[in-house]
Amino acid sequence: MTSVPSLKDAPHALFVDDQWQLGVYRTPFADVEMSTKGWKRYRLKEWHYVSFTTDEWFVALGLVQLGYVANLFAYAVDRREGECVAEYGELSPMGRALSFAPSSIAGRTTWRNRNAYASIEADDGWTVELDLPVGAERLSGRARIETRESLAMLHRLGPNRVAYTHKAAGWPASGELTLGGRRIRLDGGLAASDWTRSQANRVTEWKWVSVNGFLEDGTSVGLNLSAQVYEDERGHSVENALFVDGRVRHLSGVRFLVPSSPQSQTWRIASLEGSEVDLEFEPLGAREEHTNLGLMRTDFVQPYGRFTGHVCGLDFTGLFGVVEVHLSVW
Repeated sequence: MTSVPSLKDAPHALFVDDQWQLGVYRTPFADVEMSTKGWKRYRLKEWHYVSFTTDEWFVALGLVQLGYVANLFAYAVDRREGECVAEYGELSPMGRALSFAPSSIAGRTTWRNRNAYASIEADDGWTVELDLPVGAERLSGRARIETRESLAMLHRLGPNRVAYTHKAAGWPASGELTLGGRRIRLDGGLAASDWTRSQANRVTEWKWVSVNGFLEDGTSVGLNLSAQVYEDERGHSVENALFVDGRVRHLSGVRFLVPSSPQSQTWRIASLEGSEVDLEFEPLGAREEHTNLGLMRTDFVQPYGRFTGHVCGLDFTGLFGVVEVHLSVW
């Protein structure tokens, strides 16, 4: 599978010759500086989310910097039992526990306090290290994500504000985590990543899909879909992408039909135009967060489960992933 011709390599920096380099690319930017001074620095939001999928496990980690508060979350799902067996979450006032990397391809994002440590280091891919308390046990170890073709996007949010995101899915994973006495082997699995830096709107909403898996013939696939947050003049999200054996294909917009009980009922995701995407999602469980800190409020539900249907003629039936509905006032 070859790249869609319209996707080209990204420029070096987001801002060149007094212009934002708006567009969608198949390589990430190296310089993602967004100078934000004074109180406006609190408008800058950053996060790095990674997930690992094997036949037996699904593990997700999120490091989120909001300025006046930072958030770390992690959870592990035993796919054999269909249930979440470990979950950890913590807030850091004024974001003190979290230092964020300068870009998705350089530096290290680190969470460190007395009880918890997590880091994601960019080094021609990503190296993830964890040591987190989960009840009486600890989720710890080291994982590796190997580089393949990705999707990067710089999108205008307002007259003087932009958002940058670097998305990847279906990339090879390796390493091992431990959860108490259980070993979570990641070798031969797949990984997804969402690295975002955004001069975000005060009220931000989105719906999202992330999938990793192998088709029946052994082809590795990944999928990133969203709606409501990075849309063009037609109402199509510009960050939608299919990854097949490490190559990226840009997709058009999709519509999410979210059930009244998103943690337990069937979701439907389909193309706004044409038939590129036609999926149903059956939740097995969900991670959710509802935080109200006055200046900031976040409500999201991230169910995990299995998909049926197709994307660009490929059968996604049985593949495992997550969907999300998210509202933040920040």
